[in-house]
Parts: sequence; C-alpha cells; structure tokens
Amino acid sequence: MLEKVTQVFIFFTICFTAIAQVNDRCFERHSNSQGICKLITDCPAAVELAKIGVETTLCGFYQLTEPIVCCVEIGLQAQPNVDGTDFIFPSEANSENLSKQNNSSNVVPNDNLFSNEADLVFPDNLSIDGESFNADNSENLRISDQKCEEYTRPVTSVVQVIPLVTNTKPINITVPKCEYNGVPLIVGGKPASPGEFPFMAAIGFNTTEEPWRCGGTLISDRYVLTAGHCTFTRDAGSPAIIRLGGLDLSNDNDGSEHQTYLVSRVTTHPEYRYPLKYNDIALLRTHKRVRFTAFVRPACLYTKSHIEFQAGIATGWGRTDFAGENSDKLMKVTLNIYNNQQCYRTYQNNKDLPSGITSNMICAGELKGGRDTCQGDSGGPLIVTRPGNQCSFYVVGVTSFGKSCGQRNTPAIYTRVSEYVTWIEQTIW
Repeated sequence: MLEKVTQVFIFFTICFTAIAQVNDRCFERHSNSQGICKLITDCPAAVELAKIGVETTLCGFYQLTEPIVCCVEIGLQAQPNVDGTDFIFPSEANSENLSKQNNSSNVVPNDNLFSNEADLVFPDNLSIDGESFNADNSENLRISDQKCEEYTRPVTSVVQVIPLVTNTKPINITVPKCEYNGVPLIVGGKPASPGEFPFMAAIGFNTTEEPWRCGGTLISDRYVLTAGHCTFTRDAGSPAIIRLGGLDLSNDNDGSEHQTYLVSRVTTHPEYRYPLKYNDIALLRTHKRVRFTAFVRPACLYTKSHIEFQAGIATGWGRTDFAGENSDKLMKVTLNIYNNQQCYRTYQNNKDLPSGITSNMICAGELKGGRDTCQGDSGGPLIVTRPGNQCSFYVVGVTSFGKSCGQRNTPAIYTRVSEYVTWIEQTIW
C-alpha cells in the first residue's frame, strides 16, 4: 500500500543578523534554552515540536538548501537577566557579549568547545524564484520535475519556512523520512538492503540460460529506463519481463516484496544504431500500472546538463569480476564522475566510437581500480541524491559500456540522461 503522504508545515523564526555554522551555540527562544545549531535531519525533536505548532528558531541554511535549526540540549536552560528582558547562559553569566541579545542574533559566537563542520550562509533573498526556494513554482516546472515531486512525496515531509523579514514569501523545504537516508559507502560493491533502491528493475528475457541480462530504472508508473543495447539479443530476442522491488533474483524470500510485469512495448531511441555506442538509451512499458510500495518507487530524472556531483552510485546484478558469473543479489557501488577527457584517452581507438566520447555520455569509475560496473549491469542507473534529502534519487546516467571491469585507469561510459529528457517526456507522459 502506498505510504500515506504527510505534509508538515513548520514555522521557523529566522534571525538574519549573523552567520552561524553547524555546532555553533544558539538560543532557542520558545523554550528559553541553550541549544546547538544542527542540520534539521539531525534534530528530530525540532521536527516533532513543529508538528504540534511549536515555533523553532532557525540558525540558517547549509549550502542554501538544508535548514539548520537551533536544537535544544537537555539540561541546559537559559536564565533571565535581572531586568527581565535579555538572556544569559548559566555558564556565561559574566560575559558582556551575551548580556544583551534582544536586538542581536540568536547565535552565540563559536569557541573552542565547538567545531565547524559545515558552511552556513543565509540566502540574500529567500523569496527569489529558484529550484531550492520557490514555494509555489510547480506550474513552472517541466513535467519530469513535477512527476519527481509527486513520486517523492511519500518519503518527504514538506516544511514551510516563514522568515521574519518584510516582503518575503514563505519557502518550502523537504525533510527526508525514508529508512535509507544515505548510502554508506558490481565490482568492489556491497549488497543492497531491502527497499534501499526502490527504483531498481531487473530485465528478463525468454531464455532459461541467464534470463536476467540487464538492469533498468523505474521512472514512472508504466516505464522503465534502460540501455538501447538491452532491447535485443540474438539468442533471446527482446526483453519480456520486468522485476521490481526485489534483491535476490534466485530467492523470493529475500526480505523485499518484489513485483513482476510483462513488457508491452519497447521504445529505443530513434538515433540509436547498434553496434555504435551513441544514444544508447531505451524505454520499456509495463503491461499495467506499477503499484508503488516501500519497495517499489520511481527515481527522478536529472534534468541539468551539468552534473553538480563528483560521485554517483551504480546498482546492478552484473558480474562481480570480469570472468565471473552474474550476481543474483543486487549490488551497489560508489563511483567517481570524471571529465569526459579521461574516457576519451581510454576509448580513443574504439571502432564503435567514430566520433569519440561526446557530451551525451558520462565518464565514471575508479581510476585506482576495484570499483566498476560490469557485464549484466548494462541498462542500470548511475544515480545521485539531493543534498539534505537522500530519500530522493536522481538518475544521471544509464550504464552503457566499459573496457574491463574494475581495472585501473579504465572508467566506464554511461548515457547522460539529461540530454534525453525531452524525448523521455514526449514518450511516457
């Protein structure tokens, strides 16, 4: 059953007169208590209090996206000054700097007891329109971004921030509430856990010999994204079946709740020409609508041409070494994202790349070796997560091809999803 969507409207008090950092001390006005500035994801007490209408003091934002709140420490209570108007902390009763705070900041200057763990700045104007802060911009989003918001609602709570400045509109932020908010860290990979990658699809063929030959990414209630070269095999024909939500392809009792769908339509990119490696992307349509659960949920499409991340996560059931057999268990691995020039040097003599490495491709892997995708991972995703909310997955690449699995100085090539978003939107929505 689809998890019930919960919208939580939290009203924060914001003071703009200082710049604070995570682990700075602060004063939480409602409880009249000393606290520590923490990421909202590290302070569940602030969220719980806000659910019942208790205002919470906001220290600022981490990287202009994730709120940092004044998280109250148990046992540390502020004491009023003799005139009853200002506050001082018990440990700093003689501090002249803290004796008058009613016209200054909620943030207490940092000292040696606290370390700086994150850069914190206040946005110049929280009411500006933009991806991170626009509260009512759904009508301005492209369809893939609108669908992303729709699909991630079950695992996020909407938090509305109302700053105490004039002529400023409320802004919305999201708080993650899925079980796997972050991947701790295939070749050099580790087994995934139930529900950790709910978008992951195994693509099967009508054959008893290695029926599961490719991976894919669920991106809507009817479509799975995969590689163009996964749409046909000489011995088994076209993809016939899609398995969602499972971990172990050989065990139905793996702790997850898998679902199986027939492939009703195969749509390869119109400019894909096998055996060339360009435009290696395709869409598979299920015979009926996919039922979303805690184990089955679409990933979002990454729509920016520039990838603002230095690493991504690849998942798949491929071989765990070059000469080995495919893995029955879903594996995960973190990969560095490199400039395409790195892959140009590796594949410059490849006959299937007459135009070299293009901007429609992503170069990713581990130059030191030991971490990579491999045969059987084809069509699977290269994903990133949103800063501050790692319950939201964005597929940036589709596993296309490599030279050898996990070898030094041989990163693999992934089809860059952002270059095909318009085609995807026109096909599935």
